[in-house]
Amino acid sequence: MCQLVGVSRSAYYDYVRCTDNCSADPYHEEIVETVRGIANSSNHSYGSRRIGKALNALGYPVGRWKARSLMREAGVQVRYRKKYKVTTDSNH
Repeated sequence: MCQLVGVSRSAYYDYVRCTDNCSADPYHEEIVETVRGIANSSNHSYGSRRIGKALNALGYPVGRWKARSLMREAGVQVRYRKKYKVTTDSNH
């Protein structure tokens, strides 16, 4: 049957398992929205360490790597500062 549809057997069973047990978790969605809010309020300057600390301060117990995966899921990226570039030649 999987050959008719064109998917592997393991992909089919992963799909069946996830549709039965994977319902939308409102707690998880709340954390993702909080991550978006923290990133917007910090002007996207917080990385995973600072977002993890901010989430812990707000009462969401997460570690650095969980904060990183939440940032990835929320579509949050850090805006890095550009290095200062000298544009004048003082030896002229």
